[in-house]
Amino acid sequence: MRTSNAKTRLTRRLASAVLLPGILGGALVFAPQASAQTGPTSAICNGVVNQLAHRGTVQENLLKTAAKKNADVITKLQAERTALQANAATLKAQIEQVNKEIAALDAANVQLDTDLANTTEELAAVTEQQASTVKAIDDATSKLAGLETRQAAVAAELTPLQEELAAAQADSADLKEQALAASAAVDAKQEAVRVANGELTGLEGTAAETAGNLARQEDAIDVARGELSTLTTAAQGAAAAADAAGQAVQDAVAVLQQLIDAGTTAQDTLDAQTAKIEAAQQTLTALQAKAAAAAGAVASKNADIAAAQATLAGLEAMATQTADAVTAKKGAITTAEGELATLRAAATTAAGAVTANSTRLTAVNAEITQLQKDLTATRAAVTSTREALTTAQNQAAALRVQRTALLDEIAGLSAQINAINGNSAHKRDLIAQRTEKQEQLAILNTQITDKNTVISGLQGDLTALQTQVTTLNAQLVAKQTESSNLQKEAAPLQATLTAANTAVATKEAEIKTLQGQLPALQTALTDAKAAAAGQQDAVAALQGQLPALSAAAADAREAVSTQEQVVADLEAALPGLTSGVEAAEAAVVAQRDVLDGLRTTLADAEAGLASATAAVAAKTAELTGLQERLPVLQAAADTATRAVTDKQGEIATLNAEADKLVAALGGLNSRITAKEAEVLALQNRVAPLLTQLNGLNGEISAVEAQLKTLQGQLTTLDKQVTDAQAVLRGLEAQKKANKDAITAQRKTVNTLEDKLGAVQGQIKAIDGQILLGGCVA
Repeated sequence: MRTSNAKTRLTRRLASAVLLPGILGGALVFAPQASAQTGPTSAICNGVVNQLAHRGTVQENLLKTAAKKNADVITKLQAERTALQANAATLKAQIEQVNKEIAALDAANVQLDTDLANTTEELAAVTEQQASTVKAIDDATSKLAGLETRQAAVAAELTPLQEELAAAQADSADLKEQALAASAAVDAKQEAVRVANGELTGLEGTAAETAGNLARQEDAIDVARGELSTLTTAAQGAAAAADAAGQAVQDAVAVLQQLIDAGTTAQDTLDAQTAKIEAAQQTLTALQAKAAAAAGAVASKNADIAAAQATLAGLEAMATQTADAVTAKKGAITTAEGELATLRAAATTAAGAVTANSTRLTAVNAEITQLQKDLTATRAAVTSTREALTTAQNQAAALRVQRTALLDEIAGLSAQINAINGNSAHKRDLIAQRTEKQEQLAILNTQITDKNTVISGLQGDLTALQTQVTTLNAQLVAKQTESSNLQKEAAPLQATLTAANTAVATKEAEIKTLQGQLPALQTALTDAKAAAAGQQDAVAALQGQLPALSAAAADAREAVSTQEQVVADLEAALPGLTSGVEAAEAAVVAQRDVLDGLRTTLADAEAGLASATAAVAAKTAELTGLQERLPVLQAAADTATRAVTDKQGEIATLNAEADKLVAALGGLNSRITAKEAEVLALQNRVAPLLTQLNGLNGEISAVEAQLKTLQGQLTTLDKQVTDAQAVLRGLEAQKKANKDAITAQRKTVNTLEDKLGAVQGQIKAIDGQILLGGCVA
């Protein structure tokens, strides 16, 4: 029995040694997927096990069948173990992956804690900076209110002064308009005076011309009378010459008769010759006396001609001097008229400058009034905008206070939520409250953003309006400066105009004086020319008489020479009278020649007498005509003189009216000067206030710019706070999500680990079953 049992044990060990490697290999190759459930054990295994357990001998076929059955079970178990091992590997990989994710979430939580701390610090710093900015805005708003109060006070003080200045400027403009009207009236009156002076000049010229015509007529009458007297004297001289020539002829006839009688008898001839000699000597004496008289007449006439020529030279020199004086006076008048035209042009230019200055001053004052209206309207808009901005800032501050309270509540709720572990109803209530507060915060942030937008718009409007106020102030100051400069320029321009008008009046008076002197000079020139012409005529008349007198003297000298020859002949013939009658006859013939010559002289003298008589008649008729025209010329001269007198009276009236207008213009200029001094004083009072107001406007602009900057900074800080709070909420939400994810992942790990443990238990059971040959232990 021992041998059989030992053999049986040996056989079973050998079978196990042979079958186990195959079974294990088959289990490794053909093992199904691991499963948490265990399949039922074959009955064969139970039989075999039972048989082996009972350590009895086994039949060979039963052992083979059991081995085959166990090999199939082991193969199946190995397949299941392989599947379970793969499942276990997958679960391990999943567990490792989840652990990695948990580690990443833990690391993310650490970073989130760091980010939360940093964000909380940043939020605290930004909130502190926000509060500091709000305080700075409040300070700037208070400062701005103080500056605006001071600005309003200065504006209140400045407004009545500006109104008073505008009224003074209006009065000044009115006075200047009156001055311009008065100046225009003065110019019109002066123009009327100038026209009247021109007419007076024409009338004076007419009067001078008529007076000259009258004087020339009277001079012509005087000349005609002088010529008539000269012609009468000449006629008388011619008559005397004719009488003398007749007497000479009679004497010659008597001599001839004597010679004839002497030829009758020698004694008689001798006696007659003696008598003839005596008579001839007497005749010679008479002829010598006549020749001496004729020579004296010639010398006297030459003296008269020399005197008349000297007088003529004096008169011509006087006429030349008078003509030079007239030319010089006319030149002075032309020069003065040229200067008058220049002065009138200067006066017109000065009047134009005064008018342009006044027109520009009126326009500038109108622009100042409009600028003041625009400035008042813009300041009202600034005040309205500031009030709206203050209201919006107060509303924004109230919204920020509400937001700060909500943030504090949200922070408190977040602290309470973070302090509660798990997901209790109280925590969910707190989360719901925080969500509601966050929704309210979002609405408040939107309202704050909208309000900040409104504030930014109002600040932009306020900045634009303040810039407009500054621009208007600068324009107003510039226009007021321009008005002041124009007013300062008005007095010199008016003085220039007054000086120009005075110079024009002076030059017109000078021209009038020169023109008043001109007729007298022209009359003197006319008189001098008439006197020179009369003297020239007298010289011509004297020179015309001189040839006749010279001829008469020559004839007388010739007659004396002839008579002397006759006497000489008679005396020479006297001794020979006793010897012949031929000499007596020759004397008779000679005497007859003398008689013929004397008769010729008589005929010439009678012709000269007839010519002189005709000239006297013609000159008398001419004198009568001149005397007949004299009353007409006298009437014309009287009419012209009356017209000159009337025009001079009219000019005197116009000058008196012009003087009154000039005096009125002087009064207006004095009032303008006083009003401009008043305007200047008001401007001197307004200028410091404007400077102070501009300074306040500058300070207000600076404070408003600072306030705008602070409000911009506050808007930025509000956004930064909102962004930081959003980041903080995001980080808290992410941390909560990470925490929930970690919890879920840990639950997943636990589940996976449970599954892995189950799979590992199944694998262990299968391994035990395989070790038992496919039987359950």
